[in-house]
Amino acid sequence: MSPMKKENKVQKKKYFRSLEQLDGSKEYKEKAHREFPEGASEMNNDWSRRNFMGIMGASIALAGLAGCRRPKEKIVPYVKPPEDVIPGIAQQYATTMPFSTSSYGIVVESHEGRPTKIEGNKLHPSTLGSSNAMIQASMLGLYDPDRSKKVLRKGK
Repeated sequence: MSPMKKENKVQKKKYFRSLEQLDGSKEYKEKAHREFPEGASEMNNDWSRRNFMGIMGASIALAGLAGCRRPKEKIVPYVKPPEDVIPGIAQQYATTMPFSTSSYGIVVESHEGRPTKIEGNKLHPSTLGSSNAMIQASMLGLYDPDRSKKVLRKGK
């Protein structure tokens, strides 16, 4: 044998999962045989990995579609609509949004009494018509179902 082949045999490592496996005891071999009987990996199963992934993908897609239904409750913007409101025409309100020790000047666009868009106010020195992620995300706070349903005084 050449010296290269001898070095390869010496460097080959033997891996084991437990000391019993390393010893090769009868108890370990019996446990391993009971846990993994002969031919277990060769069982004929109609479920291939490809079929399983296809069925799981279709199931996830159907679950996603079920979550996209329209809400069943009706949204009624006004009980008695004001005379100057024309459905489909947006109204804009200039307001401020508190932030840290200052505030952002914003313009809120409203359709039939429901806020639909928030942008920076061009006439306010803090925003100059631009908006950031905080301003855009504040729209979510207007529709939060967990927020208080009535006016509170000092949290009570």
